[in-house]
Amino acid sequence: MDRAYLEIIFLCGFVLQVVLRSYYAQYYVTEKHPRYFNKKERLFLLFIFVGFQLLPILYVFSTWFSFFDYNLPKWLGFPSTMLYCFGIWLFFRAHSDLGKYWSPGLEIKENHQLITTGVFKWVRHPMYAAFVAIALAQVFMLQNWIVGPAFLILAIPFYMNRVRREERQLIRHFGDEYRVYVEETNALFPKIKQIDLSLIFARLKFSSKNKG
Repeated sequence: MDRAYLEIIFLCGFVLQVVLRSYYAQYYVTEKHPRYFNKKERLFLLFIFVGFQLLPILYVFSTWFSFFDYNLPKWLGFPSTMLYCFGIWLFFRAHSDLGKYWSPGLEIKENHQLITTGVFKWVRHPMYAAFVAIALAQVFMLQNWIVGPAFLILAIPFYMNRVRREERQLIRHFGDEYRVYVEETNALFPKIKQIDLSLIFARLKFSSKNKG
């Protein structure tokens, strides 16, 4: 897949995410909320804005960073696009499953319930997992040594810090209910249960014996 197509797909996905976040944010801003971003988080948010929004837009619509371009095999365009689309889908599903309990900061709302269904059945922080997928896809879709890895490099410290803070807050609020949830799921990637692997290997072994 040509680089120009990858850049167009990336830009369309970026616009889609902005529209989606704006849709959910309009209900949030109608109420008064205290500030849940400390100075460190505001700094990381600035870095993420630069790495995920400012630099990609400047790269697509200008030639300022062309000196730092690199070229990857065209066949990588398809899997990277699939990863990007998956990240956008997961971003949407996380918002949809979280519903009225979504907020841009670390906030426990009134009568807040722990969501463990939908994509939250597989990971505790699917929205951050979506950003990781998008950041990885950006490396392959925007083939530039500055712009490509910018979101991945700048986002990882923020999300690691945010996950730790959210985990502590949720444990304080939900107690044992959240601790059980932690044992059953991973933060960003689904668990691969040992019993499932055993069944797969057993079936493969049984199948090979029958062929023999």
